[in-house]
Amino acid sequence: MRLRPVWAARLLLALLLLALAAAPAWALTVQGKVVGPTGKPVAGAYVSDGERIVATGKDGAFRLGTRPELVVALTAPPGLVPAKRWWWPAPQAADLDVLHLKSAPYLSSHHMRLAVVSDPHLYTADTQPPWAKGQVDPRLPMRMWKRTLVLLRQIGPDLILLPGDLCMAGEKGDEVRGRAAMELAATATDMVPGQWRATPGNHDVRYNEGKVHLDIWREFMGPARSVYMLGPVAVIMLDNVGLSRRRDGKPRNCGLTSPRALAWLKALLDLLPQDTPLLLVSHFPLISPLAGGNPLYPRSVVSAPGPEGLALRDVDQSTVAVLKLLAGRPVVGLISGHQHAMFDVRLMTTHHLLHLVGAPALCGRWWQGDMNYGPVSFPPAYLQGFLVRDKDRWRLYLHQEAIKFLAPYRP
Repeated sequence: MRLRPVWAARLLLALLLLALAAAPAWALTVQGKVVGPTGKPVAGAYVSDGERIVATGKDGAFRLGTRPELVVALTAPPGLVPAKRWWWPAPQAADLDVLHLKSAPYLSSHHMRLAVVSDPHLYTADTQPPWAKGQVDPRLPMRMWKRTLVLLRQIGPDLILLPGDLCMAGEKGDEVRGRAAMELAATATDMVPGQWRATPGNHDVRYNEGKVHLDIWREFMGPARSVYMLGPVAVIMLDNVGLSRRRDGKPRNCGLTSPRALAWLKALLDLLPQDTPLLLVSHFPLISPLAGGNPLYPRSVVSAPGPEGLALRDVDQSTVAVLKLLAGRPVVGLISGHQHAMFDVRLMTTHHLLHLVGAPALCGRWWQGDMNYGPVSFPPAYLQGFLVRDKDRWRLYLHQEAIKFLAPYRP
Protein backbone atom coordinates (compact mmCIF):
# COMPACT_ATOMS: atom_id res chain seq x y z
CA MET A 1 0.00 0.00 0.00
CA ARG A 2 1.24 3.45 -0.90
CA LEU A 3 0.40 6.40 1.38
CA ARG A 4 -0.37 9.83 0.05
CA PRO A 5 2.26 12.44 1.01
CA VAL A 6 -0.08 14.16 3.48
CA TRP A 7 -0.89 10.90 5.28
CA ALA A 8 2.77 9.89 5.26
CA ALA A 9 3.67 13.21 6.89
CA ARG A 10 0.97 12.75 9.53
CA LEU A 11 2.15 9.22 10.25
CA LEU A 12 5.74 10.39 10.56
CA LEU A 13 4.67 13.16 12.96
CA ALA A 14 2.68 10.69 15.07
CA LEU A 15 5.64 8.32 15.28
CA LEU A 16 7.92 11.21 16.26
CA LEU A 17 5.55 12.27 19.05
CA LEU A 18 5.39 8.70 20.33
CA ALA A 19 9.19 8.50 20.34
CA LEU A 20 9.43 11.75 22.28
CA ALA A 21 6.87 10.54 24.79
CA ALA A 22 8.87 7.35 25.32
CA ALA A 23 12.18 9.17 25.67
CA PRO A 24 13.90 9.39 29.06
CA ALA A 25 12.81 12.18 31.41
CA TRP A 26 16.27 13.76 31.43
CA ALA A 27 16.64 16.75 29.19
CA LEU A 28 20.34 17.50 29.52
CA THR A 29 23.43 15.64 28.37
CA VAL A 30 26.76 15.98 30.14
CA GLN A 31 29.64 14.57 28.15
CA GLY A 32 33.36 15.06 27.96
CA LYS A 33 36.67 13.57 28.99
CA VAL A 34 38.45 13.05 32.30
CA VAL A 35 42.22 13.62 32.22
CA GLY A 36 45.02 13.22 34.73
CA PRO A 37 47.87 15.51 35.85
CA THR A 38 49.75 15.10 32.55
CA GLY A 39 46.66 15.52 30.38
CA LYS A 40 46.37 11.83 29.55
CA PRO A 41 42.87 10.22 29.59
CA VAL A 42 41.85 8.53 32.83
CA ALA A 43 39.80 5.33 32.77
CA GLY A 44 37.70 4.18 35.71
CA ALA A 45 36.55 7.59 36.93
CA TYR A 46 32.87 7.85 37.84
CA VAL A 47 30.51 10.64 36.86
CA SER A 48 27.11 10.73 38.56
CA ASP A 49 24.11 12.99 39.12
CA GLY A 50 22.86 11.00 42.12
CA GLU A 51 20.36 9.09 39.99
CA ARG A 52 22.56 7.70 37.22
CA ILE A 53 26.26 6.91 37.21
CA VAL A 54 28.71 6.11 34.41
CA ALA A 55 32.40 5.20 34.25
CA THR A 56 34.99 6.61 31.88
CA GLY A 57 36.48 4.28 29.28
CA LYS A 58 40.09 3.90 28.19
CA ASP A 59 39.82 7.16 26.28
CA GLY A 60 38.60 8.97 29.40
CA ALA A 61 35.29 9.76 27.72
CA PHE A 62 31.88 9.70 29.39
CA ARG A 63 28.28 10.58 28.56
CA LEU A 64 25.57 11.11 31.18
CA GLY A 65 21.93 11.98 30.71
CA THR A 66 20.67 14.19 33.53
CA ARG A 67 18.25 16.99 34.46
CA PRO A 68 18.92 20.70 35.10
CA GLU A 69 17.90 20.57 38.77
CA LEU A 70 20.51 17.91 39.64
CA VAL A 71 24.22 18.20 40.34
CA VAL A 72 26.98 16.22 38.66
CA ALA A 73 29.80 14.75 40.75
CA LEU A 74 33.20 13.41 39.74
CA THR A 75 34.82 10.48 41.55
CA ALA A 76 38.51 9.95 40.88
CA PRO A 77 40.06 6.46 40.79
CA PRO A 78 42.64 5.55 43.48
CA GLY A 79 45.71 7.77 43.49
CA LEU A 80 43.94 10.81 42.05
CA VAL A 81 41.56 13.53 43.27
CA PRO A 82 39.62 16.25 41.45
CA ALA A 83 41.95 19.13 40.60
CA LYS A 84 39.69 21.94 41.84
CA ARG A 85 36.08 21.09 42.57
CA TRP A 86 34.32 17.74 42.48
CA TRP A 87 30.72 18.70 41.72
CA TRP A 88 28.84 21.19 39.55
CA PRO A 89 25.20 22.11 38.92
CA ALA A 90 24.16 20.04 35.92
CA PRO A 91 23.87 23.00 33.48
CA GLN A 92 27.42 24.08 34.38
CA ALA A 93 28.70 20.52 33.98
CA ALA A 94 27.15 20.39 30.51
CA ASP A 95 29.41 23.28 29.48
CA LEU A 96 32.60 21.51 30.57
CA ASP A 97 34.48 19.51 27.96
CA VAL A 98 37.32 18.30 30.17
CA LEU A 99 37.32 17.36 33.87
CA HIS A 100 40.77 17.50 35.45
CA LEU A 101 42.30 15.28 38.12
CA LYS A 102 45.52 15.73 40.07
CA SER A 103 47.73 13.39 42.08
CA ALA A 104 46.35 12.55 45.53
CA PRO A 105 48.42 13.06 48.68
CA TYR A 106 50.39 10.04 49.84
CA LEU A 107 48.12 7.25 51.00
CA SER A 108 49.32 4.17 52.88
CA SER A 109 48.60 0.85 51.21
CA HIS A 110 47.59 -0.82 54.49
CA HIS A 111 46.13 1.83 56.80
CA MET A 112 44.21 5.05 56.21
CA ARG A 113 43.10 7.56 58.82
CA LEU A 114 39.42 8.47 59.13
CA ALA A 115 37.41 10.97 61.13
CA VAL A 116 33.63 11.09 61.55
CA VAL A 117 31.92 14.30 62.64
CA SER A 118 28.18 13.84 62.88
CA ASP A 119 25.17 15.87 63.99
CA PRO A 120 26.79 19.21 64.78
CA HIS A 121 23.39 20.96 64.47
CA LEU A 122 25.03 24.27 63.68
CA TYR A 123 23.36 27.62 64.15
CA THR A 124 24.11 31.25 64.99
CA ALA A 125 22.06 34.02 66.54
CA ASP A 126 20.47 34.58 63.12
CA THR A 127 19.49 30.94 62.54
CA GLN A 128 18.86 29.57 66.03
CA PRO A 129 15.55 27.81 66.61
CA PRO A 130 13.00 29.52 68.86
CA TRP A 131 13.41 26.99 71.68
CA ALA A 132 17.16 27.73 71.97
CA LYS A 133 16.75 31.44 72.68
CA GLY A 134 17.78 32.04 76.27
CA GLN A 135 18.80 28.37 76.62
CA VAL A 136 22.08 28.12 74.69
CA ASP A 137 24.71 30.68 73.83
CA PRO A 138 24.24 31.02 70.04
CA ARG A 139 27.99 31.49 69.61
CA LEU A 140 28.70 28.04 71.03
CA PRO A 141 27.99 25.77 67.98
CA MET A 142 30.38 27.53 65.58
CA ARG A 143 33.03 27.99 68.29
CA MET A 144 33.01 24.24 68.93
CA TRP A 145 32.98 23.46 65.22
CA LYS A 146 36.11 25.55 64.67
CA ARG A 147 37.82 23.99 67.67
CA THR A 148 37.04 20.50 66.38
CA LEU A 149 38.54 21.36 63.00
CA VAL A 150 41.73 22.48 64.73
CA LEU A 151 41.95 19.05 66.38
CA LEU A 152 41.29 17.31 63.07
CA ARG A 153 43.95 19.36 61.34
CA GLN A 154 46.45 18.11 63.92
CA ILE A 155 45.74 14.43 63.21
CA GLY A 156 45.40 14.88 59.43
CA PRO A 157 42.70 12.38 58.37
CA ASP A 158 42.82 11.03 54.84
CA LEU A 159 39.05 11.52 54.70
CA ILE A 160 36.53 13.25 56.98
CA LEU A 161 32.98 11.88 56.94
CA LEU A 162 29.96 14.04 57.78
CA PRO A 163 26.86 11.81 58.21
CA GLY A 164 24.32 14.61 58.32
CA ASP A 165 22.37 17.05 60.46
CA LEU A 166 24.81 19.84 59.81
CA CYS A 167 21.87 22.21 60.33
CA MET A 168 19.82 22.81 63.42
CA ALA A 169 16.19 22.32 62.33
CA GLY A 170 16.79 23.44 58.74
CA GLU A 171 13.65 21.54 57.75
CA LYS A 172 11.40 23.81 59.81
CA GLY A 173 10.15 27.31 59.18
CA ASP A 174 9.95 28.98 55.79
CA GLU A 175 12.33 28.47 52.90
CA VAL A 176 14.27 31.64 53.74
CA ARG A 177 15.19 30.16 57.12
CA GLY A 178 16.02 26.81 55.50
CA ARG A 179 18.36 28.47 53.02
CA ALA A 180 20.08 30.47 55.77
CA ALA A 181 20.64 27.28 57.78
CA MET A 182 22.13 25.48 54.78
CA GLU A 183 24.29 28.45 53.84
CA LEU A 184 25.79 28.30 57.34
CA ALA A 185 26.43 24.56 56.86
CA ALA A 186 28.21 25.27 53.57
CA THR A 187 30.33 27.94 55.25
CA ALA A 188 31.25 25.43 57.97
CA THR A 189 32.25 22.68 55.51
CA ASP A 190 34.39 25.15 53.56
CA MET A 191 36.55 25.27 56.71
CA VAL A 192 37.10 21.48 56.80
CA PRO A 193 40.78 20.59 56.23
CA GLY A 194 41.53 18.08 53.49
CA GLN A 195 39.14 15.74 51.74
CA TRP A 196 35.60 15.34 53.10
CA ARG A 197 32.25 13.98 52.03
CA ALA A 198 28.79 14.55 53.47
CA THR A 199 25.29 13.17 53.18
CA PRO A 200 22.19 14.96 54.49
CA GLY A 201 20.32 14.29 57.70
CA ASN A 202 16.64 14.85 58.36
CA HIS A 203 17.37 18.40 59.57
CA ASP A 204 19.22 19.27 56.34
CA VAL A 205 16.38 18.79 53.85
CA ARG A 206 12.93 20.23 53.30
CA TYR A 207 9.74 18.21 53.70
CA ASN A 208 6.86 19.74 51.74
CA GLU A 209 3.56 18.18 50.67
CA GLY A 210 4.65 14.74 51.81
CA LYS A 211 7.83 14.77 49.71
CA VAL A 212 11.55 15.20 50.39
CA HIS A 213 13.14 18.18 48.67
CA LEU A 214 16.92 18.11 48.18
CA ASP A 215 17.23 21.26 46.07
CA ILE A 216 18.64 23.51 48.83
CA TRP A 217 21.12 20.81 49.89
CA ARG A 218 22.24 20.36 46.28
CA GLU A 219 22.63 24.11 45.79
CA PHE A 220 24.99 24.53 48.73
CA MET A 221 26.46 21.07 49.40
CA GLY A 222 26.35 19.19 46.11
CA PRO A 223 25.14 15.58 45.73
CA ALA A 224 23.11 13.93 48.47
CA ARG A 225 24.60 10.55 47.49
CA SER A 226 28.10 10.01 46.17
CA VAL A 227 31.08 7.66 46.19
CA TYR A 228 34.71 8.39 47.09
CA MET A 229 37.57 6.01 46.36
CA LEU A 230 39.81 5.99 49.44
CA GLY A 231 42.54 3.81 48.05
CA PRO A 232 40.86 0.53 47.11
CA VAL A 233 37.90 1.17 49.46
CA ALA A 234 34.70 2.63 48.00
CA VAL A 235 33.21 5.02 50.57
CA ILE A 236 29.51 5.32 49.73
CA MET A 237 27.57 8.31 51.05
CA LEU A 238 23.92 7.21 50.92
CA ASP A 239 21.08 9.55 51.84
CA ASN A 240 18.24 7.78 53.65
CA VAL A 241 16.10 10.72 54.73
CA GLY A 242 12.97 9.62 52.88
CA LEU A 243 9.56 9.94 54.48
CA SER A 244 7.96 6.93 56.10
CA ARG A 245 4.67 6.76 58.01
CA ARG A 246 3.68 7.14 61.62
CA ARG A 247 1.26 4.72 63.21
CA ASP A 248 -1.57 7.14 62.46
CA GLY A 249 -0.61 7.17 58.77
CA LYS A 250 0.88 10.68 58.68
CA PRO A 251 4.26 11.22 57.00
CA ARG A 252 7.26 11.03 59.31
CA ASN A 253 11.00 11.36 58.70
CA CYS A 254 11.74 7.99 60.29
CA GLY A 255 14.56 7.08 57.96
CA LEU A 256 14.06 5.60 54.50
CA THR A 257 16.31 4.91 51.52
CA SER A 258 14.17 6.02 48.61
CA PRO A 259 13.61 3.94 45.45
CA ARG A 260 15.79 6.42 43.53
CA ALA A 261 18.60 6.09 46.06
CA LEU A 262 18.31 2.29 45.92
CA ALA A 263 18.45 2.37 42.12
CA TRP A 264 21.56 4.58 42.24
CA LEU A 265 23.22 2.24 44.76
CA LYS A 266 22.50 -0.74 42.52
CA ALA A 267 23.91 1.09 39.48
CA LEU A 268 27.06 1.96 41.42
CA LEU A 269 27.56 -1.62 42.64
CA ASP A 270 27.11 -2.87 39.07
CA LEU A 271 30.07 -0.69 38.04
CA LEU A 272 32.35 -1.52 40.98
CA PRO A 273 34.33 -4.76 40.79
CA GLN A 274 32.77 -7.48 42.95
CA ASP A 275 35.77 -7.58 45.31
CA THR A 276 35.80 -3.82 46.04
CA PRO A 277 35.73 -3.21 49.82
CA LEU A 278 32.72 -1.06 50.74
CA LEU A 279 32.24 1.45 53.55
CA LEU A 280 28.66 2.74 53.61
CA VAL A 281 27.79 5.98 55.42
CA SER A 282 24.22 7.14 56.08
CA HIS A 283 22.45 9.43 58.49
CA PHE A 284 19.86 6.98 59.82
CA PRO A 285 21.35 3.65 60.91
CA LEU A 286 20.38 0.52 59.01
CA ILE A 287 20.40 -1.41 62.28
CA SER A 288 20.83 0.02 65.77
CA PRO A 289 21.20 -1.51 69.24
CA LEU A 290 19.24 1.50 70.55
CA ALA A 291 16.23 1.02 68.29
CA GLY A 292 16.42 -2.36 66.56
CA GLY A 293 15.90 -2.80 62.86
CA ASN A 294 13.05 -2.64 60.35
CA PRO A 295 11.25 -4.83 59.68
CA LEU A 296 11.65 -6.94 62.80
CA TYR A 297 11.43 -10.70 62.54
CA PRO A 298 7.95 -12.27 62.99
CA ARG A 299 6.38 -12.13 66.49
CA SER A 300 9.07 -9.74 67.74
CA VAL A 301 6.70 -6.78 68.05
CA VAL A 302 5.03 -6.89 71.45
CA SER A 303 2.87 -4.47 73.39
CA ALA A 304 5.11 -2.21 75.45
CA PRO A 305 3.97 -0.82 78.84
CA GLY A 306 3.50 2.68 77.52
CA PRO A 307 1.42 4.65 75.02
CA GLU A 308 4.17 4.87 72.39
CA GLY A 309 5.09 1.20 72.09
CA LEU A 310 8.44 0.21 70.60
CA ALA A 311 10.82 2.89 69.32
CA LEU A 312 11.56 1.91 65.72
CA ARG A 313 11.34 5.35 64.12
CA ASP A 314 15.09 5.98 64.09
CA VAL A 315 16.26 3.23 61.73
CA ASP A 316 16.05 2.94 57.96
CA GLN A 317 12.75 1.43 56.82
CA SER A 318 14.55 0.07 53.72
CA THR A 319 17.21 -1.91 55.59
CA VAL A 320 16.33 -5.23 53.96
CA ALA A 321 16.51 -3.77 50.45
CA VAL A 322 19.90 -2.14 51.14
CA LEU A 323 21.38 -5.28 52.68
CA LYS A 324 20.17 -7.37 49.72
CA LEU A 325 22.16 -5.11 47.39
CA LEU A 326 25.23 -5.46 49.60
CA ALA A 327 24.96 -9.25 49.91
CA GLY A 328 28.10 -11.08 48.84
CA ARG A 329 30.17 -7.88 48.87
CA PRO A 330 33.10 -7.22 51.23
CA VAL A 331 31.41 -4.64 53.49
CA VAL A 332 34.00 -3.06 55.80
CA GLY A 333 31.50 -1.15 57.89
CA LEU A 334 28.18 0.70 58.11
CA ILE A 335 28.57 4.14 59.71
CA SER A 336 25.57 6.23 60.78
CA GLY A 337 24.64 9.27 62.83
CA HIS A 338 21.25 10.61 63.99
CA GLN A 339 20.99 8.97 67.40
CA HIS A 340 23.61 11.17 69.10
CA ALA A 341 25.20 8.06 70.55
CA MET A 342 28.33 6.06 69.86
CA PHE A 343 27.99 2.31 69.39
CA ASP A 344 30.27 -0.31 67.87
CA VAL A 345 28.48 -3.57 67.09
CA ARG A 346 29.41 -6.65 65.07
CA LEU A 347 26.78 -9.00 63.69
CA MET A 348 27.94 -12.30 62.22
CA THR A 349 25.56 -13.24 59.41
CA THR A 350 25.55 -16.33 57.24
CA HIS A 351 27.42 -14.57 54.45
CA HIS A 352 29.63 -12.01 56.17
CA LEU A 353 30.30 -9.87 59.21
CA LEU A 354 28.36 -6.63 59.57
CA HIS A 355 30.26 -3.97 61.49
CA LEU A 356 27.89 -1.22 62.65
CA VAL A 357 29.26 2.05 64.01
CA GLY A 358 27.03 4.80 65.35
CA ALA A 359 28.63 8.22 65.54
CA PRO A 360 28.08 10.48 68.56
CA ALA A 361 26.78 14.00 68.07
CA LEU A 362 29.21 16.89 68.14
CA CYS A 363 26.40 18.88 69.76
CA GLY A 364 25.62 16.26 72.42
CA ARG A 365 22.06 17.00 73.48
CA TRP A 366 21.57 19.90 71.05
CA TRP A 367 24.28 21.98 72.77
CA GLN A 368 22.70 21.46 76.19
CA GLY A 369 25.07 18.82 77.57
CA ASP A 370 25.16 15.03 77.25
CA MET A 371 22.59 13.12 75.22
CA ASN A 372 20.47 11.10 77.65
CA TYR A 373 18.69 7.81 77.09
CA GLY A 374 17.24 7.33 80.54
CA PRO A 375 20.10 6.12 82.77
CA VAL A 376 22.52 6.02 79.82
CA SER A 377 24.11 9.21 78.50
CA PHE A 378 26.49 10.01 75.65
CA PRO A 379 28.87 13.00 75.65
CA PRO A 380 29.46 15.45 72.79
CA ALA A 381 32.13 13.79 70.68
CA TYR A 382 33.47 12.84 67.28
CA LEU A 383 35.19 9.69 65.99
CA GLN A 384 38.67 9.09 64.70
CA GLY A 385 40.55 5.97 63.75
CA PHE A 386 41.72 3.88 60.83
CA LEU A 387 40.83 1.62 57.97
CA VAL A 388 43.42 -1.16 58.31
CA ARG A 389 44.28 -3.88 55.86
CA ASP A 390 44.69 -7.19 57.67
CA LYS A 391 46.05 -9.70 55.13
CA ASP A 392 43.41 -9.62 52.36
CA ARG A 393 40.70 -7.95 54.42
CA TRP A 394 40.06 -4.35 55.41
CA ARG A 395 38.88 -3.61 58.95
CA LEU A 396 37.46 -0.47 60.55
CA TYR A 397 38.71 0.83 63.90
CA LEU A 398 37.12 3.99 65.31
CA HIS A 399 37.16 5.42 68.82
CA GLN A 400 35.34 8.31 70.43
CA GLU A 401 36.98 11.63 71.22
CA ALA A 402 34.79 13.41 73.77
CA ILE A 403 34.95 17.20 73.84
CA LYS A 404 34.15 19.82 76.43
CA PHE A 405 32.14 22.85 75.46
CA LEU A 406 34.08 26.09 75.45
CA ALA A 407 31.22 28.03 76.99
CA PRO A 408 28.39 27.39 79.45
CA TYR A 409 25.32 25.70 78.00
CA ARG A 410 23.29 28.79 78.84
CA PRO A 411 24.36 32.36 77.92
